[in-house]
Amino acid sequence: MQTLLRRLRYPALLFAALLIAAGLANCVPKLPVPPGVTKRTEKLLLRGREKPVDIYLPQNVAKAPVVIVSHGFTRHRRVMAGWGILLAQHGMIAVVPNLPFLTDQSGNSRAIDDLIALVHQPGHLTRPAPNGDVALIGHSAGGFATVLATSRVKSVRCWVGLDPVDFGDHGLAAMQSMQAPGLMLLAEPGAWNRHANALPWLKPSAAPLTVLRVRDSTHCDSENPTSVLADYICGKTDPARRVLYERYALAMLKQHLFDDASAKAVLSDAPGDPSVIVLKSAEAGKDE
Repeated sequence: MQTLLRRLRYPALLFAALLIAAGLANCVPKLPVPPGVTKRTEKLLLRGREKPVDIYLPQNVAKAPVVIVSHGFTRHRRVMAGWGILLAQHGMIAVVPNLPFLTDQSGNSRAIDDLIALVHQPGHLTRPAPNGDVALIGHSAGGFATVLATSRVKSVRCWVGLDPVDFGDHGLAAMQSMQAPGLMLLAEPGAWNRHANALPWLKPSAAPLTVLRVRDSTHCDSENPTSVLADYICGKTDPARRVLYERYALAMLKQHLFDDASAKAVLSDAPGDPSVIVLKSAEAGKDE
């Protein structure tokens, strides 16, 4: 009996050690919150599940638009913290949740509906208060969840997909009915974006859609911060490529949330940027 227990113990210890190692490899550093930004964490009920949500608030403004930032499959709000900080630095209320479901992406899209309603409840946010405008950003499966939500929620002014993926062509169907303008920023095709399976979304978009591929980009380049495990599984990330995701996402948000003409020019000038490939232009309304 003792011999059997010893034989069972060693594989169990090895498995536990592998789990610990994987957990450590998937950890991300905690980003400092810079001056001019206030961060608070709340527990909110999303689809009946209490989940932590980080809210990044710009200081010294009375009202601001709300931008929901959604993480990808198996990920969490901490890998999108850099987006929360960046958006708040540019005058937006960034709301970065842990989505409630692992595989139910339709449920996650409904959780985004819940989140929009919760943060707009009177008195929930006051310094600054939401001004009524909303934008959605999502990475990978979060891009899928946010495009579903964008097709339903009328207050959404624009959508940004960070290398989104589709599931069962439901994203394709949502794109056909989506009225808000969109921006897709794609990595190179690979296993983790399901070999760029969101490319069919280019064809049926009802609203203006811009699609850019970031040259040589890996699937997790848009995470900030990312993890050692993501670098190993998805391919080495590059801060310089992440800056490109940030540059064009910010331009899209500023154009549609602040009517910023200089931001619109950034997107218009994308064909001259050798770091990206223009797959579709909203202005041209057709594939390049």
